[in-house]
Amino acid sequence: MTGLLRDLLDHQAWADAMFFHAWGKSGLTEDPELRTRTSHQVDVQEAFLDILKGGTPPSEEPAVGAFPDLLRRCRSAHEAFRALGRGLDEASLARVVRVPWFPDPPCLVSVGEALAQVCLHSQHHRAQNMARLKVLGAGAKNVDYIIWLWKQRPEPRWDL
Repeated sequence: MTGLLRDLLDHQAWADAMFFHAWGKSGLTEDPELRTRTSHQVDVQEAFLDILKGGTPPSEEPAVGAFPDLLRRCRSAHEAFRALGRGLDEASLARVVRVPWFPDPPCLVSVGEALAQVCLHSQHHRAQNMARLKVLGAGAKNVDYIIWLWKQRPEPRWDL
């Protein structure tokens, strides 16, 4: 896999782990807005994994999970993205996949573009969640890509 795309996936895992640390320490793990948005973010990560592995994602988003379940699923998704990424060369990244929730016209993107979408989609919702933590008086973290680079590309810390 190319350097920048690998870095974006690695940053995404670190940033998601940082979010879960902030959320877990906030006392707001039952906040419905945070749970709903995080559940959607993880659902989309898992759906893209299904697509990239040649499967079909569920047609409906699952029920909103509790904090421990969301943490476990998010960590598992990132581990799957890392494993998937190890086997991707330029030809694999160029392979075209269909995103089924955009049926007409069909949404056809390369594997590389699909992986970039996962990173950007997660970044969008993670930023919303960090802003929500801040508004509710909790300790939000700055998880910008440049911070991750500045800190020498740290590995995600999932254990709370």
